Amino acid sequence: MIPRSLSFASVLLLASLPATLLAQETSGREDERLETLAARTQKEWIGPRNKVSVGFRLLDSGGKVDFGNLGTVPAKLIAPASAGAVNRVYDNGTVSADGLRSNEVDSNGNQTSTPGGRYQITSTATDGTVSVVGDYVSYTPGLTRTWEELTQAQLDARPGYVAFTNYSTTSEGGHFSDKAGPVMGVELEFARTFGRVSRRMEWGITTGFTLNSISNKTAGVVTSTLNARTDYYAANGTIPAAPASAPSFVPLIVDGVSINDFGYETTVPLSQTPDESLTTHTSTPGGAQVNGQWQVKGAYMMLKLGPSFHVQFNDHWEMTGSIGFAGAYVGTTYSAIETVTVADLPDTATAGNQAIEASNTTKFLTGYYGDLTFQWTANETTGLYGGITAQQLSSYEQMVAERTAKIDLGSTVGVRGGISIKF
Repeated sequence: MIPRSLSFASVLLLASLPATLLAQETSGREDERLETLAARTQKEWIGPRNKVSVGFRLLDSGGKVDFGNLGTVPAKLIAPASAGAVNRVYDNGTVSADGLRSNEVDSNGNQTSTPGGRYQITSTATDGTVSVVGDYVSYTPGLTRTWEELTQAQLDARPGYVAFTNYSTTSEGGHFSDKAGPVMGVELEFARTFGRVSRRMEWGITTGFTLNSISNKTAGVVTSTLNARTDYYAANGTIPAAPASAPSFVPLIVDGVSINDFGYETTVPLSQTPDESLTTHTSTPGGAQVNGQWQVKGAYMMLKLGPSFHVQFNDHWEMTGSIGFAGAYVGTTYSAIETVTVADLPDTATAGNQAIEASNTTKFLTGYYGDLTFQWTANETTGLYGGITAQQLSSYEQMVAERTAKIDLGSTVGVRGGISIKF
């Protein structure tokens, strides 16, 4: 009986073997199919983990600048009397260094004219006749024959002297503000995903660089304090009515005949240096109207870094959001030009030092950013994106001379767009 039972069991086992093998094969194929489906699903909804985006960004504002302490026009620099015979330039004239002329020295450079006197230039005719063709004022150490004054008030200020004045202004707190309009920039962004929150959402990190310009300028008139420094130069004679300048000449007339149209010098020399004991300084609050132009120009590169999320809607549309830290490296030039009109000066005269003044500075600012972007995917790697962006950066202050400029990049919003590549 036992051998018969074993034989029956063997036959039954052999009969069931094909079914068992078929079931195992079917189970293996199903597992493989499910794995393939899962991989396809992940690729469909999650896609490549890295993405690089290049595009533009248009912000609603380039920042605000508060220009302060305006209306400071510096004076022309004047050498002290101890500097001796040098050129001195004033707002209402000049006093120049004097020296020996070529027709009053010998071949060795020695003075042939008499200091404090006059010297003559002669000409010898073919028959040996010697004639005077020029009569000039001699060089005298401590005096100058080269100067110019512009107004009668300079002669009337102190008898026996000529007054020369330099003007400047001091700010009384003049200020203007300028807020820049929309500004275009460029951006480069890299995003990396690390995992999924759900079947259609993943999380990661975003970093990138943006570049935007800064350009703020304003112009106007501010009221300032008018300062005046007046030096006095002693006159070695009587000076005719203003305006007057030296050297001065009239025709040389001999026996009623004009020998040389510029043959007789009428120059009244001045002292070469001012009498510093007579120098005056005055200030008149509200006495000046300063017309100016002020500008801050530059650019900033912003680094952004923060967490991000990515939502896949379907095969072609997806959304990305990111928020985080922003740091900006800023470089700007602050330039100013201010002019002042003084009633005591002719229209042709320029008061103060009206050159363009400028300063350069660099700063690192901190803040935050936020982006929300929608993307249309053309294929597995390339897509077009567009969205909104917002940022907030701190402010800083820059100076040129005594003038200030508070530069506030502040809070701005804008739009962004471009092309992205996944890999």
